[in-house]
This record gives sequence, C-alpha cells and structure tokens, in this order.
Amino acid sequence: MREFLKNNLAGYSSSQLQQTIEEGIASKDEAILVGLGVLFEEYYQTIDAHTKQQMLEHLASLL
Repeated sequence: MREFLKNNLAGYSSSQLQQTIEEGIASKDEAILVGLGVLFEEYYQTIDAHTKQQMLEHLASLL
C-alpha cells in the first residue's frame, strides 16, 4: 500500500497534492484515511524533534 501510494503521487506538485488531500477528506471515504496515514508517516519520519513536538501539541489540542 505504501509503495503504491507513493508511486501514484510521485511527481505531484504541492497544489495537486493539496487538491488530492482535500478531495479525499471531503469524500468522507474512510479508505482515504489509509493514504493520509501513509503521507503522515512519511512526513513524521522526516521532521526534526522540535517540529514533531509542535505538531504533537497541535494535534493534542484538537482532541
């Protein structure tokens, strides 16, 4: 699933990626959550500790 998603989105511009994410969220299709989870994992693994802490604090505030 991870490789399929990454291959499927390879070469997308930031605006294309934004559109894909927003359309997925708007669709309310729970299968989209899997793809968003893959993107989240990729992002989380590449950010520094400070950015992670800020993101985690923001996410915690949403709960």
